[in-house]
Amino acid sequence: MTSIASEAVWPQGKKCAAIVSVIFADGRDAIAQAPDLRGRNKSFSVWQYGAMRGVERLCNAFADAGVSASWFVPGAVAEKHAPLLRDVVSARHDLDSHGWDFERYDAVQAPEAIELLKRSRETLNAIASNEVSGFRLPTGNWPRHFDRLLLQAGYSWSASLNGDDLPYSHPSSLVEIPVHNELEDRPYFQFNFTPAFPKGQGRIPSYEAVLGNWISEFDAYRKYGLCYVLQLRPEWTGTPGRIALVEALLSHIGSFDDVWLTTAAEVARWHGRNGAAPADHPINVYETYVDEEQAGER
Repeated sequence: MTSIASEAVWPQGKKCAAIVSVIFADGRDAIAQAPDLRGRNKSFSVWQYGAMRGVERLCNAFADAGVSASWFVPGAVAEKHAPLLRDVVSARHDLDSHGWDFERYDAVQAPEAIELLKRSRETLNAIASNEVSGFRLPTGNWPRHFDRLLLQAGYSWSASLNGDDLPYSHPSSLVEIPVHNELEDRPYFQFNFTPAFPKGQGRIPSYEAVLGNWISEFDAYRKYGLCYVLQLRPEWTGTPGRIALVEALLSHIGSFDDVWLTTAAEVARWHGRNGAAPADHPINVYETYVDEEQAGER
C-alpha cells in the first residue's frame, strides 16, 4: 500500500489541506429522532438558537480569520431561512446540499431519492453564488451505489464517509472528502434533557480539551500531508463562549503558510483530476466484499 504521506501533492506546494464546514440543519436532525419536538418550544429552542444567534457568530469569526467555509444545508431549511443564507453567501461562503428535509436515503427508492436530491440542489442554487455541487448525507446509512444517484442528480462530490484521511473517488468518479467525528462539535457539545440527546446524557467537556483535540488533530494532519475537515453547527459552537474555540483554532491554522485553507468544492475539483481509488482502498474492498456475499447467496 502507498504510504499516506506520499499520496497527496497539494496545489501551490502546500503541505496539507484544511476545510471549514458548517452543518446548518435548523433542528431537522433533532425532529428526525423525536418528531414531537415540533410542538415543544422549550426543547426545540435549543436547536433554533443556531439561526437566531449562531449563524451570525460563525460568520463573524470566519470573516475575522479571512476564511470561506462550506455550508451544508437541507433544501427545506434554505426555503425557510433564505434571507439568512443570502447573508452567508454575501460573506463569501459556499452552499452545498444536506438533503431535502433530513430524510434517510437508505429508506427510499432511487427515483424518490433523485427527486429529493435535485429539489435540494435547485433550491440552494437559487440562493448560492457557487454552483451547488456537493452533498453531505443527512442521516442513515450510505446506500450501495448512492454515488451514482448523486451524479445523476447533478452532484460531483460528497463529504459523508469516513474511510480515509484524503479525498478519493468512488468507482463512478464521484469525489469523496472523508470526515471524522472527532473533528465535529456535536459529539462534544450536543445536550438536551428531554428528549435525552445524547442518550444517557454526559457530554459538554472542558472547552480547552476540545480545542486541544482539534489542534492536535490539525497538527497531525499537517505533519502527514492530509485533508483536515472541521465540522461545526451554529447551535453548538455559535455560543458566546464556544465561538472562542473556533477563533483560536482558525488562528492556529492561519499561522502556517503551507496550509491550503479552502472550500470543500475546491478540494473536490483539485482531486477530480487524480482518477479512481486504488483496488485496495476501503471503498473498493467494500464493493468486492458485497459482490462476493451476493454471489454466495445465489
